[in-house]
Amino acid sequence: MPMRRLYSLTFLLTLGCSTQPERVPTNTQDMQHTTDMTVTSHVDMMRAEDASPDLATLDMTENPEMSPTTQEDMSEEMTPSSQERLLTWFQTYNQGLGTDYLTQHHDTFTDGDPRYNTDNTHTFLQQVAYGPHTRNVLDAWLIESPNPTPVAIFIHGGGFHQGDKDTIHNSSATIPFLLKSGISVISISYRYAYRDPVRAIESTTPDDEGSVHDENGTRVDYILRDCARAVQFVRYHAEDWNINPDKIAAFGTSAGAGCAMWVGMVDDLAQPDHSDPVLQHSSRVAVVGHLTSQPTYNLLRWPELLMMSTEFLFDLLADDFQALTQHTLNDMSSTPEGQELSWVLDFYAHMNPGDPPFFTANTQDDIPEEASPDTNVVIHHQRGHVALYTRCKAQDMNCDIETQIESSNYQGNALQYLAEKLLQ
Repeated sequence: MPMRRLYSLTFLLTLGCSTQPERVPTNTQDMQHTTDMTVTSHVDMMRAEDASPDLATLDMTENPEMSPTTQEDMSEEMTPSSQERLLTWFQTYNQGLGTDYLTQHHDTFTDGDPRYNTDNTHTFLQQVAYGPHTRNVLDAWLIESPNPTPVAIFIHGGGFHQGDKDTIHNSSATIPFLLKSGISVISISYRYAYRDPVRAIESTTPDDEGSVHDENGTRVDYILRDCARAVQFVRYHAEDWNINPDKIAAFGTSAGAGCAMWVGMVDDLAQPDHSDPVLQHSSRVAVVGHLTSQPTYNLLRWPELLMMSTEFLFDLLADDFQALTQHTLNDMSSTPEGQELSWVLDFYAHMNPGDPPFFTANTQDDIPEEASPDTNVVIHHQRGHVALYTRCKAQDMNCDIETQIESSNYQGNALQYLAEKLLQ
């Protein structure tokens, strides 16, 4: 399929710049790309066993004395848990890069950030390295308090190609509201992905530096892992930053909101024996804010969730998702690595009871496929928010929604929701 130059997801994604997942059966049509790209059926692709051994095909008849119960026990032992699969997938994350970043210099302003004069005095930390890469940096507004404070971590939008931690200042209300509420604030940057789908496919280093878009772009799963690392870094500093490690929120807009949801819905990524002390800590959060964003980064699930045709969505977005995943859509559905990457990225499927509460909101109109919505509308479509809310309720989770299609009638905005949950 010839590469097209559609509106760039890079630009349009910018706004303001556990337990093992249960598989939900679908009745979606066979997801075959009608151009050059053949994509296997949606149901087959979504099976949790796609990238794992099919235990149902193992011959257990050789031992006639083995009871069905014993066979079931053996199958359970042989099937990796969701957490084990994630830890295996990320086992080489930042491998060999050391911990020198922990001693890198950052600026400390004990009199606080002069841009934000609030009722609560705070210390402002600027350009703190939370990982070994250039863009693994954050700013922190830490409230002075006799007791450990909750903290809200902001993750910027930008389509995984632009934006940074300074995006939080685009809203003059965010930091003052949180500080006045007694909540410390963190804003992070993360590594950039490729923009060019051809360069992305040619890349052989998915966990690259991510400082220059089409020279050393980072695959999207490792960008998401960076966001989880930021949570782990905050826990690592919980004592000296006077943070309550059980009261951490993640929130953002567009791509940043997707990152926050991914961090909130996947299993804990802590590795207690890791040589990097940061990665020994839990990556779990207490609440998530998801604003004008996506329902999953597994594009193969989008026709089901947005109720739009496979042909329309894949023709519109295939190049952009190829740049993010460094895989073609065909590879994402038909190769073991692509299938497992699809599963890793699918925070919709990872959602389960016990995951943190979330608030999801989108004020855009509900534009159907027949009206030819543009790329910006599709990648921020409110139907994706409704799909997440529906899944949440089916999992007996705690969540609220505000869209034109559906509303839970929560009396407040996203920041008020985060504060309410953190201060409980």
